Amino acid sequence: MAESFFSEFGLLWYLGELRKEEFWKFKELLKEEPLKFQLKPIPWPELKKASREDLAALLDQHYPGKWAWEITLSLFLQVHRRDLWARAQDEIRNKFNPYKSHMKEKFRLIWDNETCLQVPDDFYTETTKTEYEELCAAYAARPAAGDPSLSVVLGGPEGIGKTTLLRRVMLEWAEGHLWEDRFTFIFFLAGCEMNSTPETSLVELLSRDWPEASEPIEAILSRAERILFIVDGFEELKFTLDAGDLCDDPGRRRPTAVILSSLLLKHLLPESSLLVSVGEPGSRRVACLLQHPRSITLPGLSERDRELYFSHFFLGKGIVSTAFRLVRDDTALFILCRYPLTCWLICTCLKWQQERGDALGVVCGSATNLYASFVTSVCKSGLQGCPPRQGRARLRSLCALAVEGIWTDTFAFQAGDLRRNGVSESEATRWLDMRLLRRNGDQFTFCHACVQEFCAAVWYLLRRPQDGSPPPAVGTVTQLVMASVMTKGGPTYMQQVGTFLFGLCSEDTARLLEAAFGFPLSKKVKQEVARCLWGFSRRDPNTSVLNFQEVLNNLFETQDKAFTAQVMNFFHNVNIYIGNADDLSVSSFCLSHCQNVQKLHLCVENVLSENSEDALDYNQKLAYWRDICSVFTTSRDFQTLDLYNCSFDEASHAILWKALAQPTCKLQKLVFASDLGNGIDFFKAILHSAHLTFLNLHGTNLSQEEVRQLCETLKHPMCNIQQLMLGKCDITEEACEDVASILICNQKLKLLSLVENPVKNRGAMLLCEALQHPGCSLEILLLQYGCLTSVACDYISQALLCNKSLSVLDLGSNFLEDGGVASLCIALKQPSCSLQQLWLVGCYLTPACCEDLSAVIIKNENLKTLKLGNNKIQDAGVQRLCEALKHPNCKLQNLGLEICQLTSACCEDLASALIVCKSLRGLNLDWNSFDHDGMIMLCDALCHPDCVLQLLGLEKSAFDEETQLLLKSVEEKKPHLTIVHQPWKRDELSMKGSLI
Repeated sequence: MAESFFSEFGLLWYLGELRKEEFWKFKELLKEEPLKFQLKPIPWPELKKASREDLAALLDQHYPGKWAWEITLSLFLQVHRRDLWARAQDEIRNKFNPYKSHMKEKFRLIWDNETCLQVPDDFYTETTKTEYEELCAAYAARPAAGDPSLSVVLGGPEGIGKTTLLRRVMLEWAEGHLWEDRFTFIFFLAGCEMNSTPETSLVELLSRDWPEASEPIEAILSRAERILFIVDGFEELKFTLDAGDLCDDPGRRRPTAVILSSLLLKHLLPESSLLVSVGEPGSRRVACLLQHPRSITLPGLSERDRELYFSHFFLGKGIVSTAFRLVRDDTALFILCRYPLTCWLICTCLKWQQERGDALGVVCGSATNLYASFVTSVCKSGLQGCPPRQGRARLRSLCALAVEGIWTDTFAFQAGDLRRNGVSESEATRWLDMRLLRRNGDQFTFCHACVQEFCAAVWYLLRRPQDGSPPPAVGTVTQLVMASVMTKGGPTYMQQVGTFLFGLCSEDTARLLEAAFGFPLSKKVKQEVARCLWGFSRRDPNTSVLNFQEVLNNLFETQDKAFTAQVMNFFHNVNIYIGNADDLSVSSFCLSHCQNVQKLHLCVENVLSENSEDALDYNQKLAYWRDICSVFTTSRDFQTLDLYNCSFDEASHAILWKALAQPTCKLQKLVFASDLGNGIDFFKAILHSAHLTFLNLHGTNLSQEEVRQLCETLKHPMCNIQQLMLGKCDITEEACEDVASILICNQKLKLLSLVENPVKNRGAMLLCEALQHPGCSLEILLLQYGCLTSVACDYISQALLCNKSLSVLDLGSNFLEDGGVASLCIALKQPSCSLQQLWLVGCYLTPACCEDLSAVIIKNENLKTLKLGNNKIQDAGVQRLCEALKHPNCKLQNLGLEICQLTSACCEDLASALIVCKSLRGLNLDWNSFDHDGMIMLCDALCHPDCVLQLLGLEKSAFDEETQLLLKSVEEKKPHLTIVHQPWKRDELSMKGSLI
């Protein structure tokens, strides 16, 4: 190693980089350094007078081979020239890198045998030139000192060529054409391969491709800034990655998910660079993990590239023009040809048809149809002249291999795997000849992972009762459907098998396969799929792990209107995200066949505009949107529409509001957080929606004119709104005059939320004047985060003396202080005050306010709930409150004291109150500092026969084991008592949309 290094690169250059004083120190240290290696030193008289040229010659003469290398590098560190040491190390590694040679051999073999393109390299180079140059430029320079190492995300849908490009990058680097001076090592980690490794260390993970002749992996990891990790197929990972559990030791064995999370989050080898390929399903997940990644998206083949591809694939000019014209005339098919994989599938399909003398044609109503055309074209040749029974057996063996691989995360098979699934040697040769299988050394793979996924789905339709039990590793139809539509389901290849299974439920696709295979397929799969989805629909939507978007995609794949209607009608609560034109067309197809939806949660990103970049015509997009909006009138019992965080243009706004204004629309609850558009159509829809009683505009920035128009609409006799949520709508104190006018004119309005608006004291005054009006029927008023001070409490107090309808008042997170509470209590002490719930969470209160509040508890029997959380109530304040709780007149049922700086010093008072008070049913003591002795007093009181408490707010896990056992014992003795963390979180009406 060293002989070639010094003869080629020259030791003289390195010695020439030493400054005069460094060179002298180098020579002095050289007097003793060889002894460490049990070598004889160079005589000092020769060293003392040696020039740089002389010293290079002396080193080569006295210490030939590796010893000159070892001594020189050691001395570079001792003269504090780590830069020279690092550069020499890198050059040695680049020149003598067994790993690089191994990668060159491995990826050249992969490129030659496993790439679907079947086109000249120069064509591939030309079609990816822009993205390749962008990728090369991204890593061209090393990060400046203090800057983070680079992470790049290579994005694009499945089949667009991400893996092919990364394999090419790996090959270019291994052959010395790319990043030669930037990365000494590049490691290629495939997502689907990591799935089969539950636990590993980074060193162990990299050792799979590490030649024995190389230096230890641990040594090269010390130069992490010279390492690039390529993670291909992020969306294929079946485990969840997060920042909860990380590792910084490359040699420590941990779950593979932890190792990979640590690598992506730069907790492990932070100086290394990352290049991650991800399909559309995983793009959001990877964005949460990588730190400020740079994105590169593969656009696929241009129209000119597609034509050139056909020319390269077909050697005969006649078939080229015929085949390309056939595809060019089919718009949907031609659009799909932007994917190189699709181009290859279509061309292969047409080639088999041509060789058999069949008429050329490809069915492409869906991805399933496309793969069905491909596989049937192959099988017609592979099974030609084969009796149906034998043909079924051959095909079933191949599909059994595919499905076993999917369920065991296997994509490269040994000969034993083939034999176990019934694929004989002669049959394997036949499938190799048909290019359905590929051989790489002693391993077999399907020509592409998508083909394996399709064959795996076909296996379920080939099963017959007499076939016996499936292999233990292979899941049932129900398990497959679950894995493909669950929020935290399997990797994308499992989802794709599920999609193909849905597609194969289409009668048209089944007929296509049966005609090609010469035998019938199972008709029971469709029924099993429907039963599984029906089961999902019966689950609680709040706890369901169903990814409804995947259900829609799979139903769209069937193109079966009757089956889609059957499944859609299982679901009453539907949650849909529309982020691109494909989502729009899928949602349109499914919702237009839906009649039972009651709650629709819809998020529409910037899709419905003329400027959005997608393949759909603008009028077609509006037509799809019209179909989606038709569900408002076609569903029998449509109740709730949540359009939170949507983006519409003028035309799509008009379609939406027109649909909601239809007499047949039975909408009761509308949540809308977006631009109102011109507003006119919106206000008309509100007015004409006879059943609409709940309107939530939380997060919609309303101009003062829009507030005025809204208020005029709400004052109209036809308007039936009873609950109005205007939180975070930028409603100022000036706009409160219009809002207050609703309270006087609209006696139907029962709830008004103005949380997170700068209402201020003047706005509160205007609202309170309206509350005092005899025509006001408001029952709930929410003013949390309203920029109020104690001055507002004077107005509110006056309103409480006059108003007989208001029962709930939320003044939380305002700067009221004790003085403000004192003002409120003037009214609250009056037995005639009808307020039932008062929320004063986070209002800067101290123990001083508790004297007034205690008087209220004793004198006002109407007040049932008092929330004082997140205030400095402290033990002294609790003592006063407990005295009131023990008073015979106390009728308080719920008391919130979370985050109130309480200690065990108040536990005796609390315990006494719990035993004496006969009305208190709920007490929140979360996030306070109680020790074990204090908890003993509380628990004794909770177990007392006279204690009637039903709900106690405490985080049990925050206590030591002894206290947790104590609390558990209380729950066992008092089964009617529930001890839970954040007990009233769900009933806070100020939370946007919580009333739905």
